[in-house]
Amino acid sequence: AGAGPCRGFMLFPSMAAFGLLLSGTPHPPLAVRVRPTMSLDPADWKLLSRRDQVDGALTLAAAEAGTEAQVVTVTIPRSDDAPSLGLLLDEIATSGDAGIVAVEGLVEGGNGEKATAPLLPGDALVAAAEEGKPTTGVSLEGLPFDSVVERLSSLSSAVGVVVSVKRLVRKPRATVTVRFPEAEGREDARMTLYQGANLRRAMLSSGLALNDPLA
Repeated sequence: AGAGPCRGFMLFPSMAAFGLLLSGTPHPPLAVRVRPTMSLDPADWKLLSRRDQVDGALTLAAAEAGTEAQVVTVTIPRSDDAPSLGLLLDEIATSGDAGIVAVEGLVEGGNGEKATAPLLPGDALVAAAEEGKPTTGVSLEGLPFDSVVERLSSLSSAVGVVVSVKRLVRKPRATVTVRFPEAEGREDARMTLYQGANLRRAMLSSGLALNDPLA
């Protein structure tokens, strides 16, 4: 059985930014360079709700067709002597019980700088768990600032924490020129295709009439 239909939520930028110090021109076909947007603009995100999720859980997704949300998981070391996560967090959007909390920066010399992979500005928090204890996992996705703080605080500060974020990256794209037979007297058309797009469907959605009985 497939997943149920999605419903979108309108989020509004927070009135205040909260800082938290917690205890034809195709891209190369093989080694494609992924470029993170590193954006703290809430308009770059959308929150989706599935009707088959009885708990009302929300899912963060990219708002623009040219970007996608990739999950990045890192481990941040912590101990009794250094219990802070060393992250500066920003509630970039909120609406009732929904919100988006993203990394604004890292505390210089803090544990966040020692993560197993770099965390970037704009990374949206989606989950966390104590290192080696997946059953302690908590969801942070689509929650407002206070709820995120509360759930992070429930984890032991004496051990490392596994943090999952969603990072907006630009999709590989190519500019395609569509040329028609001279007999049709039609000008060339240019369109941008993103990785994984269906060419025929993209042409139809762009309003290009095809000399194709199946069109």
